[in-house]
Amino acid sequence: MRFFVAMVSHETNTFSPISTDRGQFEARDLRYGGEILEAYRDTGTCLGGMIDGAAARGVTLVPSLAAAASPAGRVLKSFYAETRERLLADLRAAGPLDGVLLDLHGAMVVEGIDDGEGDLLQAVRGAVGSVPIAVTLDFHANVTRTMVETATLLHGYKTYPHVDMDARGREAALRLADVAGGRLRPTVAFRQPPMLPPIAGQATARGPMRRLYDLADTMERRPGVISISVFAGFPLADIHDAGLSIYVATDRDQALADALADELAEAAWALRREFLHTALSVKDAVARALALDGRPVVLADIADNTGGGAAGDTTGILRELLRVGARSATVACLWDPPAARACADAGVGATVSLAVGGRIDPRHGAPLAVTGRVRTLSDGRFVHKGPMCRGLEGRLGTTAVLDVNDVKIILISHRWQTLDPEMIRFVGIDPAAEKLLVVKSSVHYRAAFEPIARAILEVDAPGLSSSNLGRFPFAHVRRPIFPLDDL
Repeated sequence: MRFFVAMVSHETNTFSPISTDRGQFEARDLRYGGEILEAYRDTGTCLGGMIDGAAARGVTLVPSLAAAASPAGRVLKSFYAETRERLLADLRAAGPLDGVLLDLHGAMVVEGIDDGEGDLLQAVRGAVGSVPIAVTLDFHANVTRTMVETATLLHGYKTYPHVDMDARGREAALRLADVAGGRLRPTVAFRQPPMLPPIAGQATARGPMRRLYDLADTMERRPGVISISVFAGFPLADIHDAGLSIYVATDRDQALADALADELAEAAWALRREFLHTALSVKDAVARALALDGRPVVLADIADNTGGGAAGDTTGILRELLRVGARSATVACLWDPPAARACADAGVGATVSLAVGGRIDPRHGAPLAVTGRVRTLSDGRFVHKGPMCRGLEGRLGTTAVLDVNDVKIILISHRWQTLDPEMIRFVGIDPAAEKLLVVKSSVHYRAAFEPIARAILEVDAPGLSSSNLGRFPFAHVRRPIFPLDDL
């Protein structure tokens, strides 16, 4: 068998002023051809799982492209069009295919195209005809009917933090081989309850998503069920289909697929209020953290998560740490390319005075003037060692640690959320030895930081990934929808 394989991944925060251009993809990941297989083999990613699953079935992979960028505003139409045409050209040149494997996100919004994945899938379907298409989608996918009707199978992550990406990629490859070999004939059901769950309330270790996936896991053990995905959705994409959805795939049993999807949709609706989320104010969080014994205490800056499309440069928590004279603290990581470059130009050991952060959106805080010593410098390259993205190279660009009275600010040049303690270790700081760790992440940090944390405090600071959805001027999402409307 021969499977075509490609990745196009972006989570779009339509409220973000940061447009997603070619440079944003080049900073994260933009690869072509055989380089994809070399870069992703044996990694904890969907592509890594697809490569592994294909090998297990003796499938030859025909690689096209891998394009991923950190979440931000809409993807530029010009870059999307170029990427789409490159992928289609590769499809036309691939020769006879038995299947298509696509690693997509599910919440990509392109300039002028709200359903980026739906548009791409329609183009791929038009190119391959009846050849089966299996797709992996992020847990936060805003699934549309176009995606469901165009793909043969959808496989969503079942965990948040996303520690099962490789498992879902492997599953997609194995199930596609079964479909291509005539062993499966999928029948699917899709439901969209009117729910827009806030990001910080979507974690799967506990709470409503855990209960939904416990139910889904039980259902998946029934004869005839291929796979079940409960997509929490990405609420900060202001498009019609944003929000929670249910996808059930069975083998030649539409009635079973419909019955299970209905049951899961009803269960999700019954749990809707449990998704609502609150966090501590900046002052309360810092005060509580300083009063706790033991270390480290993690302060999660959940509203300034670059993984949710925020800038990653707000200074609210940093400002409070300096105001109260905190010591043995690290802020990871503040996106500020000019400040990182200024530190690099000054050199290790130099004392510099400069403004940090607050460059993108003045609504969420102004730059903060600081004076500190340049502690370390780096080109920003490291390898992820945590449960997420294991084995994948991280690239933060020019990186500097600015020490301001023992508050260490990690300044980075490429936006990336702090989901792995390795992002602190690789610049010479032992996260376990710090009293306070400020991490700009909503939930992903938990997979790797919970095992080392004395305590975790979620902070309601300003930012574009806030779980307080009332802060955002929604105009396009389907209405009525909970919690924007009290249904």
